[in-house]
Amino acid sequence: MRALHSIAESSNQLACSLVMGSIDLSASAAAVSHRRRYSLVHQASLEKSHIMTLKRANTQKRRQELEEHLEKNKQLKVARDLNDEGVDLIFSLEGDGQILFSVIVSSSADLVDFLPSIIQTLDDNNVSMQHIETRPAKGSRGVDVLIECAAEQKDSAVAAVAALKRAHASITAVRMYKTRQDPEVPWFPRHVSEIDKCSNCITKYEPTIDPRHPGFGDEAYIARREELNRLAADFRYGDQINNVEYTEAEHDTWRQVFEKLEHLHVTLACATYRRNLAMLLEEGVLTKDRIPQLRTINAFLERRTGFILRPCSGLLSARDFLASLAFRVFQVGNSGTTQYLRHHAKPHHSPEPDLIHELLGHVPMFADPALAQMSQDIGLMSLGATDEQIERLATVYWFIVEFGLCREGGHLRAIGAGLLSAYGELQHACSDVPEHREFIPAETAVQKYEDDDYQPLYYVADGIEEALGKLREYAAKFQRPFSLIYDPFTRSVTEVRSVNDLTCSMQRFKLELSAITTAIKLLPQLEKKEEQNKENLLTL
Repeated sequence: MRALHSIAESSNQLACSLVMGSIDLSASAAAVSHRRRYSLVHQASLEKSHIMTLKRANTQKRRQELEEHLEKNKQLKVARDLNDEGVDLIFSLEGDGQILFSVIVSSSADLVDFLPSIIQTLDDNNVSMQHIETRPAKGSRGVDVLIECAAEQKDSAVAAVAALKRAHASITAVRMYKTRQDPEVPWFPRHVSEIDKCSNCITKYEPTIDPRHPGFGDEAYIARREELNRLAADFRYGDQINNVEYTEAEHDTWRQVFEKLEHLHVTLACATYRRNLAMLLEEGVLTKDRIPQLRTINAFLERRTGFILRPCSGLLSARDFLASLAFRVFQVGNSGTTQYLRHHAKPHHSPEPDLIHELLGHVPMFADPALAQMSQDIGLMSLGATDEQIERLATVYWFIVEFGLCREGGHLRAIGAGLLSAYGELQHACSDVPEHREFIPAETAVQKYEDDDYQPLYYVADGIEEALGKLREYAAKFQRPFSLIYDPFTRSVTEVRSVNDLTCSMQRFKLELSAITTAIKLLPQLEKKEEQNKENLLTL
């Protein structure tokens, strides 16, 4: 089975390349060029499709290897007829210890006519039966037999499946499956430092490839982007973010956007955004005429909610981008770009996330504890999720964190960063033109996102706290073979599969509860002292 082992190794390399983001999804770059702007939802859909294509190609390669192996034993037909999951399972079986697998045998005959042949065939090939079930065949006359099997060697399992097809003339199909176990879990970071493995751009959307990009053909602008891309690509966990010397033209673009959005924010931005933006301006973190440094932004956000911004040099996969949110790290930009700005020729629209979008859209909202928690919850839900779940989470994120609305005083107000940093779409979203639906995560997750023009549909929450509550209800029903607990002190996640996994988290909770209890007990004494101080002041 050396040939089978070699193809199994190539499969592992494929899985690693998918995890590490080293595969260039060039199709996504081409697809972006036909859209009005980059979309995390579209990216997640492309990734799922691309991964499925790679998996199918890998399965076909495995089938060819299996055919070459079985041809020597005159069992070639079995390899051609075996289901895809059965082919993949053969390569995943390990040679040491007991091998567990299941087979479904379909027959057009009555059960009593062929069941003895199945039992004898398995026994002849040193495969034992651990469980057996029968049911009428779906859509046709006959019966299906499910058998959970155990074998000591991989060759025995393969030989048994091959022999079953020849065991009785009435057998129409033999399919092989993994015995019921927890599903395979994709790799995910356990500590914030491992986000370095989630920062590899899978492709770039550059003005060199799309004639409709505002910067297309502007050599100076393209060179500037490349310069800033290199700075971001070299960044690693623990590094200090380099300050960028922005040009006067870039500061002017920032000023134009800031001044135009400022008037709209008064009437169309949510109260949380307006309050936090005022705080950023008051503390000098943001100014109307100069682009701030990420270092300054991070110092502010860490004090408020523990979030930080991290530069990256191109479009990340949806999985990698969402994973960083689990550790309260926002990769600039939003699956994203780097520290460069939109082209000065069109300052009020960018087909991709840029620094203006991040700083004027996301930063004031990440300063809000509820919005920061909601973003982190989406990130935690993404860790170890399936490709389909990633697509749904990306959709929820896009519709609420990027383009979400809320109601305040009977009026629609923006909470999404994509709206808060886009003059035209902010007006459109809060008008009577598009459809507005209640934010229900389970429904939002499967809604198709339209990105050819302004959206025809926006989701509305009664408030950020209400949206967070709904998201947590959705998370409680999220299918995963484990749960995760985030430790803010070590900036790591703990995988919980049993009660024993809760030990450290419970100890931390007890210590925090003890501190809160002590504070509550001291309140009467503090209040009494305050009253005495007031009496003393009155006496004086």
